[in-house]
Amino acid sequence: MAPERPLISPVLISTALGPAGRGVFPYTLLPAYRRLMKTVRDTGTAVLSKSATRFPRRGNVLPWNPVTWWRYVKRLPDSGLLNAYGLTNAGAERSARELKASQDLGIKVTPNFYPEFIRGTAVAIRDTLEALEIYQAALGPHFQALELNYSCPNSQEEIRENVAQGLKCAQAVRQQFPALFLIVKVSVCHPYEFAQELEGLGVNALHAVNTVPYDLVFPPPVNPPSPLRRVGGGGVSGGPAFALAYRYNAGLRPKVGLFLIMGCGVTNHDDVKKYFDLGADAVSLCTLALRAPDEARKVILAYNG
Repeated sequence: MAPERPLISPVLISTALGPAGRGVFPYTLLPAYRRLMKTVRDTGTAVLSKSATRFPRRGNVLPWNPVTWWRYVKRLPDSGLLNAYGLTNAGAERSARELKASQDLGIKVTPNFYPEFIRGTAVAIRDTLEALEIYQAALGPHFQALELNYSCPNSQEEIRENVAQGLKCAQAVRQQFPALFLIVKVSVCHPYEFAQELEGLGVNALHAVNTVPYDLVFPPPVNPPSPLRRVGGGGVSGGPAFALAYRYNAGLRPKVGLFLIMGCGVTNHDDVKKYFDLGADAVSLCTLALRAPDEARKVILAYNG
């Protein structure tokens, strides 16, 4: 029997509140962002954490170093962002402790884990299962859901080619943790057949999509190359990515029957409504929480208040 769906609010926050759902420095210095965090707690809004890996990983952006934010995170028109954050995180042990502290404060945060397939499929699956054991030990009965991230454009992996690895990993997680509500975050680069196979394996929900690779949003040669091309080009979120994410979700919804979280590109209440009109079961906000936290707060109050 599939596990019951844990509380997922109609609108949720994905990654923009950091690895534990308690905010991302330096945004926590902004009053509007702090108001958003309070509204998230007060309304019981679901939060999907920023990705963790099994072991600490030093990416491009170092949260405590403002120079790295300036270098690897670029603002785009239409409330957009281009980033090559690079999966900076403190590893599963630290992630589990921070998630426990957040849940003790009443923040409804679900861990997000990134399997490092570049280490080899068997190693990535072993690392994933070890991390989940760590989460289970730390969170106890509150470890009800997990999001597997298969769609980060800032990793060293080629996300167009991780389908077979992703299926094996999801299957291993489902077998070892049958009671876990399992969410998989997919990319516009993934074929719809991948989503259908994940559904067949017993995945409970899909989250579509993450940021979109720069060259898909601004295809060459009519557009200039990415200012972050030296680190892979980066991922686009916010308004410039909405059309591609919307088109992908429009094609995905008829092909799967499981719970579907739609997102990417939301800049206002109307974008949220467009996703619900497509048949979304929930809609995620990310860049909006960073670029326009007061607007994100209004959306949350409209749907979750």
